[in-house]
Amino acid sequence: MMRPQEIYALALILFMALYGTIILVFTAGLIVLKKRKRSRLLLPAWFVSVIIPVRNEESNILRILEEIRGQNFPVKRMEVIVTDDFSEDATLDLANRFAQEHPGFPLKLVYPSHTDPGNPGKKKAIERAVLKAQGEILLFTDADTIRGSRWISSMVSCFRAPIIQMVMGPVYFNHKKNLLQKIQSLEFMGLMGTTAGSAALGYPVMCNGANLAYKHATFLQTGGFRGNQRYGSGDDQFMMSAIRKIYGKDSVMFNLDKRSEVGTEAEATLAGFFQQRIRWVSKSRGYRDPVVLAVGIITYVTHLLLLSGILLGFLIPMLLSLSLLLWVAKILVEYPMVWLMSRFFGKHRLTGYYLPAQIFQLVYVPLAGMLGLFLPYRWKGRKG
Repeated sequence: MMRPQEIYALALILFMALYGTIILVFTAGLIVLKKRKRSRLLLPAWFVSVIIPVRNEESNILRILEEIRGQNFPVKRMEVIVTDDFSEDATLDLANRFAQEHPGFPLKLVYPSHTDPGNPGKKKAIERAVLKAQGEILLFTDADTIRGSRWISSMVSCFRAPIIQMVMGPVYFNHKKNLLQKIQSLEFMGLMGTTAGSAALGYPVMCNGANLAYKHATFLQTGGFRGNQRYGSGDDQFMMSAIRKIYGKDSVMFNLDKRSEVGTEAEATLAGFFQQRIRWVSKSRGYRDPVVLAVGIITYVTHLLLLSGILLGFLIPMLLSLSLLLWVAKILVEYPMVWLMSRFFGKHRLTGYYLPAQIFQLVYVPLAGMLGLFLPYRWKGRKG
């Protein structure tokens, strides 16, 4: 009969083998994606609605509108919709002033109904915008992001293949303030690698609403966010799973093109970081896609077993040796994906923080994964 520590060791080896295989497969998908020839940016036949959900973004709204106004995309083929999520600052006043100062800029403002305060949230703000949108392509971003002048052209060009229903774009974290931001930036590049590699294989497991596009008709066909409104996050993830389920594994693609990248600020404090990650985890209760569920469970259990094995190892030396050995294996298996994405984003100097990022990840993944299922979070002044 096996002793408890032997059962634990066997489980640790099994989950590490599964996790390592997943990472290697997704890395192979990323390599395949990087070798594909970049498409030329053709003048599109589609009308595009750029949708920016906002809540208390007075410090960002003018900058992002200037960025969108400076795109090399024909203005007659686009509209920009700023859709408000019950902002409590001057966001909409500033957007209104921008519209008055640039009368040729196709800007629409969509307001929530203050007589119906039971409908807050990003998903509701997006739904209100989609109802007003005229575009055949819906292109989404967040107000606190930055991009180059060819962002719209690059994202929209991906829809030339009729089978494509959703396009995910690359997102990176800025890291100008402290060590925590540098670690987040490096770790997030790994998440982007997983996003790109899994999508290249036809089994996307995550996406990011800061840089996302899909067809207007596709949103309507999937039923929008119906059934997922109780989750404060997930406007991107739930839509991705719904599209893949209805249209097939080749309907979702990742646009690995520097011209389409979008940047956002990494959390400057540990408290803000955990609030963000708890918010991300909280939507996992609504996942139904078997691939997404399997990858999420294997990832979480692997990190939990590794951390627990190291801690228990101080009492059971055999577990300590095994856990440290498998943790080193994890570090080595993940490095190629992080290195490839750091080269893509031009941030390869951050790989010097790879070991601190691995230590941080080993601790925060089990902690955030557990807290995200039970604890509420606060985001932009609202409890979720």
